[in-house]
Amino acid sequence: MRNTVFFLLLLLASCSRIDEVDINSFNQPDGESLNGTVAVFGNVTTEMRQHSVTLSPVQQWNESPSVLPEINRVFVLCGNDTIPYIEKTNERNGKTFVSEQPFKGEVGKIYQLVVETPAGDITAEDYLMPLGETDYFQLMKDNIKCRAYESTSGDAMHSFQFPKHIYTLSEQPAITGVTFYSPENTPIDSLNFWTFVHSDMSLQALFSMQSFTNGYDMADLSQEECFITGSVSPSFYAFLLGMFNESDWSLGIFSTISGNVQGNVSNGYGYFFASDMRRKSFTFSELIPENE
Repeated sequence: MRNTVFFLLLLLASCSRIDEVDINSFNQPDGESLNGTVAVFGNVTTEMRQHSVTLSPVQQWNESPSVLPEINRVFVLCGNDTIPYIEKTNERNGKTFVSEQPFKGEVGKIYQLVVETPAGDITAEDYLMPLGETDYFQLMKDNIKCRAYESTSGDAMHSFQFPKHIYTLSEQPAITGVTFYSPENTPIDSLNFWTFVHSDMSLQALFSMQSFTNGYDMADLSQEECFITGSVSPSFYAFLLGMFNESDWSLGIFSTISGNVQGNVSNGYGYFFASDMRRKSFTFSELIPENE
């Protein structure tokens, strides 16, 4: 059966015609035309805190960053409520705004970000989905691979390998991750350190074997870390799947050509999402198999 499928793929490939396309015909905006364009990343979660949104200038490959436009006002709308944001940091690579007061997102509501600029409003919205009752920590624990080894300095170490994709029968997809800490004791938060929990039989969940690995000294296994789980809306699911597809080439013929991922920002790029977020404190020793 396997040989038959392989033969059919070869037959289709041999019969198909490859069209030659002039690469110069693609839309390739230069840096100047991107001036005033904004990349957005931010969220609202069910945690009681000051939520943030980062506005960055768009950078064309191999060119200097574009110029971030003047920002008149930033706020979030939810029903009849208006939540004002204030500027927290202003750096060369962008500005970060935080909500004026801590607030907690509510499940079942739509949150809309509005960024007012002289050239017009930049907007984005997302629906805050409930996370559901799946024990995502146990799900991760069942899928994490642990290996004991000796480092080049002779120290006893443990290596934890986290899958980037997990398939589950849960009705609600999710993102799960661990907040690692750098030597300066600052949290490291990146999509590279998140596992995408699929709720359907997607090709990405089935074929992707990519993972990320973090090593710990035996003495550090008792260090308390933070396990984070968040719900994703249907549109956020599509965005994350696009992000992983563009950065994950482990699917072979199912991989896509890198390009811009469609976000939910009008008059800009990026994504503003709402998520039912939960945290769990744990030590890495809890992830070591009992029979080790």
